[in-house]
Amino acid sequence: ADGPRKQRAFIPVQLKRRAERTFFLAAAFLIPPNGEGGSSFRQVIATHENLSMSLTLKPRTIAIVLGSIAILLALQSIYAEYVLTNHLGIESNTAPARLLDLFSVNLEESIPTWYSSILLLLAAALLLWVALSKRQHQEPYRAHWFGLALIFLYLSMDEGSAIHESFSGPLQSAFGTSGFLEFGWLILGVPLVLFFGIAYLRFWLKLPMPTRLLFAIAGAVYVGGAVVIESLSANQYSADGGSSFLYLAIATVEELCEMLGVVILIYALLDYLVRRDEPLVLQTRAQQSEQPAVSLDWRIPRVAAFGALAAALLAFNVGMLVWGLALRDADDLQTASAPYHFFIIVDQLAAEGVNITHISGMFNPADAQSRRTVAALRAEFPAVQVLSLPNRNASVAIASDAPVLTSESIIDLMEWIDETEYIFFDTDLIEEIIGLPA
Repeated sequence: ADGPRKQRAFIPVQLKRRAERTFFLAAAFLIPPNGEGGSSFRQVIATHENLSMSLTLKPRTIAIVLGSIAILLALQSIYAEYVLTNHLGIESNTAPARLLDLFSVNLEESIPTWYSSILLLLAAALLLWVALSKRQHQEPYRAHWFGLALIFLYLSMDEGSAIHESFSGPLQSAFGTSGFLEFGWLILGVPLVLFFGIAYLRFWLKLPMPTRLLFAIAGAVYVGGAVVIESLSANQYSADGGSSFLYLAIATVEELCEMLGVVILIYALLDYLVRRDEPLVLQTRAQQSEQPAVSLDWRIPRVAAFGALAAALLAFNVGMLVWGLALRDADDLQTASAPYHFFIIVDQLAAEGVNITHISGMFNPADAQSRRTVAALRAEFPAVQVLSLPNRNASVAIASDAPVLTSESIIDLMEWIDETEYIFFDTDLIEEIIGLPA
């Protein structure tokens, strides 16, 4: 039996602290049992009892606060992803970029991921509390409650360590998935969700109507994000050939749905405990006693608090953007000016009838565009060589009837332009890269 509906929508949590036993034993020996000393000792005991307190938690308020934090983190994440993909560079390793990454819901080492893991752990703790209550009263479906607690404990660990993502690579390779199943773990995740739904259908139908409705909403929001929107983001990732702002925005919505789904579940569990009239009591000794209530009322004016938070976020975001753009412009200026002599040599070679093709960034044998560029040159010229400068992120492909660059000429060139690192691909290596016989 789930008990009648209660009018007061809060749960008292009694938090009691116990002083050290040795202190009171010593006081018992040092203070006389009668007279003024005994009275003082009794006052000490009374004062100790008054240190205990009860804390009132309101489910609706808790849900609003937790949900608001989730939405705020998601909005901050979208802003960070936009700045990184459109201004600073998705692969930027500058300090502003790394600070913005701390607020990305799409990274494991971030504040939103930590927060999401805490939400899942809190849900697991509440589910365990209900399960223990069910077992104490020998009520049916207690095993289902314990099962839910274990599931959410695992989800909390998975959120912080990305266990399910470790299966994506092997499953994708085994089944050759792409598009909506680009993330291979979905092949395993969808059947597990269906199995869970079937196994818990009767349990869900036996819940009280308000709790049943809240559980359904929580499950729809969470699974809708974890499976449905995840598949949409996977398809976008596959279409874009990697991370793009649109993919990251869809993935952010997915993570937000997961967090909001857990928040709804937490509210449902707290509300369920209220309806059962079961207070959460945390204490350090077995005997219970009535304790004075402690209020968690917000003493700072809400408008002032929200205004201060908005100002802090605005200052942080504008500061990171300006700082990041300044560092990017400095890097671009250095990259553009440093290989000046390098391009003088390139122009001289071009004037001698040698075909010179500039390659954006570093020449990467694994990159399809890089391979197509040198393959097209090799189809027209017998000798194709590529020279890359890692420190300057610059590359050129040199195509001619005979090899132009030699080891000695490259060393002389590096000394002239004051470079210490270079990567050289001769014709034989280029032919191996594009798959032609040497």
